[in-house]
Amino acid sequence: MTQVVLPEINFLTTDAQELVNEFITIYEQTEGRKLSQADPLRLIFLSAASVITKQNVAINDAAKQNLLYYARDKVLDHKGAEMTTPRLEATAATTTLRLHLSVPLTSSRIIEKGSLATSNEGAIFFATVEETAISPGVDYVDVELECTTKGEIGNGFTIGQINTLVKPLPYIDHIENITVSDGGAEREEDAPYKERIYMAPEKLTNAGSDGAYKYFAKSASALISDVYVYMPTPGCVDIKILMKDGKLPSPEIMDKVLNAVSGKRVRPLTDRVSAGAPTITAFDLDMSYFIETDAVDKTILHKKIQAAVDEWLVWQQSKIGRDINPSKLISLCIKAGAKRVDVRSPVFMVVEQGEVAQLDMLNVHFGGIEDD
Repeated sequence: MTQVVLPEINFLTTDAQELVNEFITIYEQTEGRKLSQADPLRLIFLSAASVITKQNVAINDAAKQNLLYYARDKVLDHKGAEMTTPRLEATAATTTLRLHLSVPLTSSRIIEKGSLATSNEGAIFFATVEETAISPGVDYVDVELECTTKGEIGNGFTIGQINTLVKPLPYIDHIENITVSDGGAEREEDAPYKERIYMAPEKLTNAGSDGAYKYFAKSASALISDVYVYMPTPGCVDIKILMKDGKLPSPEIMDKVLNAVSGKRVRPLTDRVSAGAPTITAFDLDMSYFIETDAVDKTILHKKIQAAVDEWLVWQQSKIGRDINPSKLISLCIKAGAKRVDVRSPVFMVVEQGEVAQLDMLNVHFGGIEDD
């Protein structure tokens, strides 16, 4: 569901001159005389209008936040509560840790819940989620880890990077995470939270609507930026998930989505639901940009143009089914200060629903300076 763009609304005037004119008109009608430009009463009216304008701005802001379109911060939390849609709190990243034994054990051992592991740097720690038994005769055991610090800080630990037990065990030879840590998210920001509140009425259906599946899928993690739901065959529902900044979902995120959409009050009994990443449509970015000869600060322009390229890459890769559109890239670079942009690749390409554009090769070249 796309949030509707609504017209600007104001409940009270915030034009100080309009208030002054109103004061003068009322006074002149009441007293039966005209105020000259130098009349001291004009200064009094100007001062009063300034104070009332400030009050009207504050009243306007408070009144507008009664509307979901304008609500923010704690007011938005209350609007969400009205729709039984709480804001998603910060979550911790998770990963799977494999503990390799020195030799197979002859009796069971217990890995306690809360046992800590970390990387060589030792700045971020992960703890075992539950108590795990090591059976006799096995060479290794896998346990689920959760970062002890909530938020995105625990994401992105590559395979094998978490390799140290804080409290070593004599029968463990070495450890390694066998999945990339993922799923850590900051507290949900206003914009995506507001979109979920707009979608909240969809959850009232028990017919497995497109909007309902999207609502519950997005509720699984604040990191999820886009969801595409379709029916490949009758009775089967496939959910494609895209993460913040166009990243593909990890197995842990896909499991969270499946859990979110599979509740007894959510999924129709006749639906067989699967979740996964969208199909990748790869593209290369090969471009040159040029700057005017008389540009005042070329160093700043280089940074602005690079920021524009980065903005386009995030935009291009952050929505399922978004066509590859180099025209938007050129527009952003021109606005950033480029005189001319030569995009050799990509060309415009239609991206089908269920697919997402993903960058393969990147070559951004400064072509030089040119006269206007």
